[in-house]
Amino acid sequence: MDKIFLEASAQLPSQPSSAGIELSIEAYGTVLSAAAHLPSRVPAPVIVCSHGLLSAKDSPKFIAVCEALSDVGFCSIRFDFSGCGQSDRRSGLSLVEARRRDLAGAIAFALKQPWSDGRIGLFGSSLGGFLSLLAANERPELIGAVVSWSAPFKIGSKHLEELSAVFPEGFGTPTNLTDLEKAGRVLLVQGQSDEIVPWKHAIRIYKRLKDPKKVLLLRTADHRITDASWRDTAIRETVEWFLAHLK
Repeated sequence: MDKIFLEASAQLPSQPSSAGIELSIEAYGTVLSAAAHLPSRVPAPVIVCSHGLLSAKDSPKFIAVCEALSDVGFCSIRFDFSGCGQSDRRSGLSLVEARRRDLAGAIAFALKQPWSDGRIGLFGSSLGGFLSLLAANERPELIGAVVSWSAPFKIGSKHLEELSAVFPEGFGTPTNLTDLEKAGRVLLVQGQSDEIVPWKHAIRIYKRLKDPKKVLLLRTADHRITDASWRDTAIRETVEWFLAHLK
């Protein structure tokens, strides 16, 4: 796929809400609903956060990650992919193509903001992690660090049955992470009791990454890392990785 880091714009309200500043990102002809969390001092690096297949930006997990990042001095943006949450749907595109364009648009928006210092990190969960790793491999000179939770090495055909009505064009390509030789400064977080993505997917991804890289296996964590203790660990490790590699 060609590089698609696109122009994007948004209007910010004057005051943030308790869950971040609500905004709309116009990206490649589609409006994405988003929220920004800003630290006390800006400009600062921006972490762009990508949710999973059937999730949305307002999940408690994403809000907790963004709040933890802003507490240590990062800006963060969480957004609804097209067709999810409050974002408009793209038509005529496969799932992967549509979401890669959404992520590219969110990154382009982040780079244009006065509260961005030009450094970009990516955080993603499940399919959002898959997409973040693709973006990091595509633009290694731009993406300073990546944290991926529960990302699949390969997207299985069984998922198409659930989404055929929403994405009649299918998943599109790529459907695996075989080609990651340019992506580095990556932390992989994976539950070993993940019922959706077997933990060995993380090992397959890890082997293809450049150094520095790290895989953190959470022994009894599920796909969404719902256990509070494991989630706290995952968030702490996420923050520490970005502090080490992006600040």
